[in-house]
Amino acid sequence: MNSNETHINLGIMLELLRTSFNYQEDYIKTFPENEEHALSYSVDPECSCKQKLIDHYKVNFVAVEKLNETFAEKHPNEINLKELISRLEIKNVAGQYFKIQKTPDAYQAFVTNMKEERWAFRHMSVTTEENEFIIFFA
Repeated sequence: MNSNETHINLGIMLELLRTSFNYQEDYIKTFPENEEHALSYSVDPECSCKQKLIDHYKVNFVAVEKLNETFAEKHPNEINLKELISRLEIKNVAGQYFKIQKTPDAYQAFVTNMKEERWAFRHMSVTTEENEFIIFFA
């Protein structure tokens, strides 16, 4: 499984624990040892239990992926997979460069776009050329 698929399956799990009582029930039946964390997270997504759920996912990702698939088949109306996946998907921009106007507004719009499209990269360099920023990603 690639890192984008892992990220998406983890995101589906976290989203559905908060938004779907049916998923929460199935999750607790599958992972009863995690009931307390799942219930706490469903009412407070910023709780310390979130990290416990993530750690549990890392060890049990195959079982969670199966749970996600089974849930989507059993309850197709409770999850819009296309919308959720497009929201969670990461866009790898390493090895690419972009040119934008050399203005604060253009730079702000560029950064906002990076966040909205969930760009992934390890390093970003910026140089200038007359009236443009040239932004390189590695």
